[in-house]
Amino acid sequence: MVAILLVFAVIGTAASLRLGYWQVVASDELSAQIDEVKTRSAAAAQKVVRADIVDRNGKPLATTSSFDKLVAYPDIIDPDDLEPSVELLSVLLDLSSRERLEYAELLSSGLEGGTRFVTLDPKLSGEQSDKLRDALDDKLLPGYGVEAVNVRNYPRKGGEPGTSLASHTLGFVRLDDLGGGGIEQYYDDELTTLDSSLVDMATVEGVPVSLQGIEPEPLVLTIDAKLQRAVEKELHSVKVATRAKSVSALVMDPHTGAILAVASVPAFDSEDFAAVARNDMSRLINPVFSHQYEPGSVMKIFTATAALDLGLVTPTTIIRDQRELEFWKYTVRNADHRSKGNLKVKDVIALSRNVATAKIARMLAPNSTQKAAHRLYDLWAKLGMVGKTGLDISAEAGGNWFDPDEYLWSPVDLANRAFGQGVSVTLPQLARGISTIVNGGLVVQPHLVAGGEATQVEPERALKAKTARQAKDILRHVTGSVPWYAKGSLIPGYEVGGKTGTAQIWDSVKNKWKEQRFNHSFIGFIGGRKQEYVIAVRLEEPKPISIKQGAIPLRIESYELYQMIARTTIDQLQMKKSKDPNAGLPIIGSAAARALDPVRNRQAIQASKSQARSAGKQTAGKEADKSRSRSSGLNVASDPPADAGQGT
Repeated sequence: MVAILLVFAVIGTAASLRLGYWQVVASDELSAQIDEVKTRSAAAAQKVVRADIVDRNGKPLATTSSFDKLVAYPDIIDPDDLEPSVELLSVLLDLSSRERLEYAELLSSGLEGGTRFVTLDPKLSGEQSDKLRDALDDKLLPGYGVEAVNVRNYPRKGGEPGTSLASHTLGFVRLDDLGGGGIEQYYDDELTTLDSSLVDMATVEGVPVSLQGIEPEPLVLTIDAKLQRAVEKELHSVKVATRAKSVSALVMDPHTGAILAVASVPAFDSEDFAAVARNDMSRLINPVFSHQYEPGSVMKIFTATAALDLGLVTPTTIIRDQRELEFWKYTVRNADHRSKGNLKVKDVIALSRNVATAKIARMLAPNSTQKAAHRLYDLWAKLGMVGKTGLDISAEAGGNWFDPDEYLWSPVDLANRAFGQGVSVTLPQLARGISTIVNGGLVVQPHLVAGGEATQVEPERALKAKTARQAKDILRHVTGSVPWYAKGSLIPGYEVGGKTGTAQIWDSVKNKWKEQRFNHSFIGFIGGRKQEYVIAVRLEEPKPISIKQGAIPLRIESYELYQMIARTTIDQLQMKKSKDPNAGLPIIGSAAARALDPVRNRQAIQASKSQARSAGKQTAGKEADKSRSRSSGLNVASDPPADAGQGT
């Protein structure tokens, strides 16, 4: 025990002597080291600059401006140097007597209170910065420093007043110079680099290389700035008209996955994000990527696609619609509580029949609900809708899809999920699913950065080309055959197709459905001569004009918002009209054609009948010729000669 005490005594004595040395002998040297470390740390913190973000055409969306500020470290300034240093600052910065007095008071209070850091001038001019740096290099201002300040700017105004362009998508830069939300956060490492103005030399494989003049490459997005602003303006006008909680939209190339515009209102000014956060943090959340919701009837096209892909139905297969279906204590009804009788599959989707869609889902495996659930879920997964899409954006939601391997689906679950209730999705998931149908059956990777990792992902076939074509024709049938859809969505000269959805909203706080509040969606495409784009829109909780059985009218419907954005897309991307003369017109013989284009409809039907009569006469003549040739033993060609009259 004595030996142990002696050891501790020796160690304690040595430690005391060392502490005494630091406090007395090496005090000045250590203070100088602290001064050097603080100055070096302040400079090192600013050795990072942020690259610009530009749109697909090189237009700046986010830039960085730099300036210097004058700082002081009062705790390491010698009190005897205080007055001379303020006198020198007064000469270098041409201070007024009032400014000189303020500097002296700040530094004096800092010295008395032991303050370690004081900002004397938050923004210096270039000339002032040069003078101060020269003085610091000559060690004339010990305890002072010039720090570089980088400020992130978002130079383009958004389509909604008081916002910056694509604020939700771009995000913002926090006070600690880290990206906050959106592209700024997701690509934070790629956007930041060493400041070449503060680092003179670098070494590449042992060879000194100057970094002066090297600027970081801008991050190029797939966004089109002009289209983005036009879309934001349309969303703002619709939000005002419908008094919706939020209105969102996405425009995507279905062949590449490039997103050309994506927005949600209300948005915010990315330069003023701190004030927005103090008032309403929820405005910083991007509803397009981060909100998942029950989509309603837009999911019906995917149920039909599952049955088409398995060869169980064709677009013209007859399905018996009913007023309602009973599932033990649950009842599934059509929105209008009526039956339409026998309907073709394409009309089941066009007229948005819940009961008939539930029957199509049951056809996927008539004797096993769980097997049918697997087949429907597998179709969703094949289309790239299940889980996160892999978008290069922060905080993407994955939806709730209820994998049958993990959940047991009841018959009413199958029915509800077949027409879009009981599952939750995001707009990018829906856009990806529709893109697979529109582009001929290939799953593409949605992305926001041109040339990024997402662009290296090769499209994979998910649907047979025939299935995709049939499903796409059904989408055209929806907008081309139903009068109100045709009036609100068609654009003459351009291929149009899509599906609406209206779904109840569950209030998790009150544990019941919200009253007279719904999500209204439209997912579709617009096609020209060589260009096609998928457009997805959502109105969250707009205020209806009235509530009727089977109808919830709005001042601007989801399919009308789609048409507004489609027209904007045509204008901004200079889409050429389709070569098909019937593109964007009501389908001949449909209720839409009879109601909206009766003259064209009547003429087309008459021409068709005339053609049929002509073809009938021609066929009869051919049969007579064959009969005569058989009776005479002559071998006569079945086709008429080249100069024979042809039917039109």
